[in-house]
Amino acid sequence: MTLTPEALMAALGGTAAVGGLVLAVVGLVGTRGPARARPQGPIERRLRAAASQSDGTGPLSVWANQRALLPAAAVTGLLVWLFSSWPIGGLLSAAAVLGLPWIWQPGRGSKAQIQRLEALEEWVRRLSDIHTAGVSLEQAVTSSLRTAPKPLTGQLTRLASRLASGWRPQLAYRSFADELNDASADSVAALLIMHAQDRGAGLSSALKELAAQLAEEVLMRRKVEADREKPRTNMRWVSMFCLIVFALTVLSGSFVEPYNTLTGQVLAVALAVAFVGVIVWMRRMSLAKPAPRFLAPANTQPDSQEGAAR
Repeated sequence: MTLTPEALMAALGGTAAVGGLVLAVVGLVGTRGPARARPQGPIERRLRAAASQSDGTGPLSVWANQRALLPAAAVTGLLVWLFSSWPIGGLLSAAAVLGLPWIWQPGRGSKAQIQRLEALEEWVRRLSDIHTAGVSLEQAVTSSLRTAPKPLTGQLTRLASRLASGWRPQLAYRSFADELNDASADSVAALLIMHAQDRGAGLSSALKELAAQLAEEVLMRRKVEADREKPRTNMRWVSMFCLIVFALTVLSGSFVEPYNTLTGQVLAVALAVAFVGVIVWMRRMSLAKPAPRFLAPANTQPDSQEGAAR
């Protein structure tokens, strides 16, 4: 395959087109639409919960934070294309650069979940201290924003805004649990919902007991996470070794001559897909299944129309 000015222009045009498409997707992900009262499907709820994680640890937030890798991926893909004359090789190289954070930090999601749970325990304990002073629960939530833990700043700010704008407290607390998307957060939201319904005494002591339970769960999850770190480290280094071998193979000359054909390019794609499939399989083996939630989503409640309209 001979490199011609026309081929170079085509490569630049294709790279620019792909980069523009990626930037457009990132721009759409970064927007926030108004609250909708219609019921949401399970996939939409998961996407919204991921996008609402303002601490930069959610899947969509992590992708948005990796925008600095886009130029490096484009340059790497173009260079591989020019040196190897493989269009597919250039695309695979660009994808490998974009996937480096995903490969290098296989346990990022679990660690972020533990950090949010630890922040939730800290917030519940502070909320108990504020509520002891005799203020209402809604006022205590607003007052807790001054010392809100960083991983929960966005979620708590939205919770206080919903309460201040006239949302039903039960609906606001359910929405808060939906954003955290964790069974432990459901326990906190359930306690707040029950208090919003009966306004009984003893909330402060109940919050303290719940905070102690959350602290024990954080400790347990950290122990489990430490046990899973070894297979993740093995997966990380095996993946990096495979990528290094791929990079050296591209520059080896006659050894990769069979991949210059159309059949060779298809085979390269198949090998790349198999590699990604093995990485995904190894990641799933090192991840613990989260406990199922017990609170129904906020948008499935009968009063969601009225609460969202207020």
